[in-house]
Amino acid sequence: MAARVKEDMGVKAGGADKHALILDAALNLFRHYGFRRTSMEDIARAANVAKGTLYLYFKSKDELFEALARRLAELIEANLKAVAARDLDTEPKILALFDAKLGFLYRWVLSSPHAAELIDSKAQLSATIFESVDRDFRASIAKVLRDGIRRGELDAKSAGFSVESAAETLIAAAYGAESGAGSEANFQDRLARIVRLCLRGLKKSA
Repeated sequence: MAARVKEDMGVKAGGADKHALILDAALNLFRHYGFRRTSMEDIARAANVAKGTLYLYFKSKDELFEALARRLAELIEANLKAVAARDLDTEPKILALFDAKLGFLYRWVLSSPHAAELIDSKAQLSATIFESVDRDFRASIAKVLRDGIRRGELDAKSAGFSVESAAETLIAAAYGAESGAGSEANFQDRLARIVRLCLRGLKKSA
């Protein structure tokens, strides 16, 4: 299974600033109680700051959510770059890329009982923030497939796929792994089976 990638959502004690503490508190509250049920007062209390101080950093809950989305996007981008720099075979590298984005989101968002609300809020408030992440994710998967073709491991063309369509199909299947998974272990197992099955269809014939 792919090695776990960086997931530090906050700055460690001693160097933590109020901005980071507020985002940490907001994420935990959104995950446990939902975006709509969480008030700015709740966030200020959880972050141990005065409500007036909170408004110095964020003028509204929507603005705070967008900042949180931007932070998540930056962490995912960093994770994807770290995986891209690793020397891995095709299957483990794709699994590592999936863990860098999909596994990360599962652990921080989709594992929440309020996932649907969080995803809906993200779509409304921060879709453009995640556009570049999604592009880089697709490009990273496509590059791994191209590398596999160059090494003679894969033959997408004989299977009736372009590299781009193969990458899109693989990603689309992976996004479905979350539905009904119930636990991260099941989610990761589904991702592994999806990657194995899809790559088998692209294997170069003997």
